Amino acid sequence: MSEGSANSDFSRLPALDGLRGVLATIVLVKHATEEAGWHLHPLHYASQGAVLLFFVLSGNVLTRGWNGDFATFLLRRFVRLWPVYAVTLAVGYVVTAQTPHIGLFFWLPVYVLDGRPPVNLPAWSLHLEAWAMLGMPFFVWAAGGPARRLAVGLATLLIVSLVQPLFMFGYFFLAGACVAKWNFRNRLLESFIPQWLGKISYSLYLTHWLVLTAVLRHLGPHWVLAAIPLTLVVGWLTWRFIELPSIRVSRAIAKARMRKPEGQFDVARPLHRAGLIRSTPPI
Repeated sequence: MSEGSANSDFSRLPALDGLRGVLATIVLVKHATEEAGWHLHPLHYASQGAVLLFFVLSGNVLTRGWNGDFATFLLRRFVRLWPVYAVTLAVGYVVTAQTPHIGLFFWLPVYVLDGRPPVNLPAWSLHLEAWAMLGMPFFVWAAGGPARRLAVGLATLLIVSLVQPLFMFGYFFLAGACVAKWNFRNRLLESFIPQWLGKISYSLYLTHWLVLTAVLRHLGPHWVLAAIPLTLVVGWLTWRFIELPSIRVSRAIAKARMRKPEGQFDVARPLHRAGLIRSTPPI
């Protein structure tokens, strides 16, 4: 549910950003109403559909920006996803008063709840998305050729899903890759509010449950819905001070990689360009 990699800056579709903002808002409202004591089944199903659409959007955007440099792609995805994920996970341990599980900070083990209450409920989908990034060459390959490639891709996912059901989520990333060749425009989704929500959607998605949980514990369920504006503020602050720097580093890595001959990529230089370190050590 985050922005793409490699060449995505020039292949972005604003309508998809707006859609991401709308989907994040649906999940926010669903969790807010549940914490307030209202269990609305239509909203529950809409929220589940929103999360699955996040996977489709990721497959779409990342395929549009794919340039075949897998190592740089993985580095950029880690830089892009990890800071907000790690900070919100740490806050979740504080809010829920649980003992930290260090492996979960690096998406280990592959998504399991172990029977324990989650420290940040929405983070489960980021756990799956992080591991799905290892399959991006497969998704791009299956979606980018003749129909027999897609058939092989679908069959492969079916087979591996029989061994590990989590692979079923790969169908959504593959679906996004399949429709990446088409452009999508929508005036409403490209308007200011959906675009603003789309900009902070990743941070909002990973922070809203923590805010709602803290309000529920300290003020009670009657204040949960009133805290929705606070979730937007916290989401924006997280975007501004944690997510935005990670975006800049991710883009700087791509620019530095394109300028460097093979085998001469200096990781410190993108950090310098992003303003996160004062000087660049000698190569």
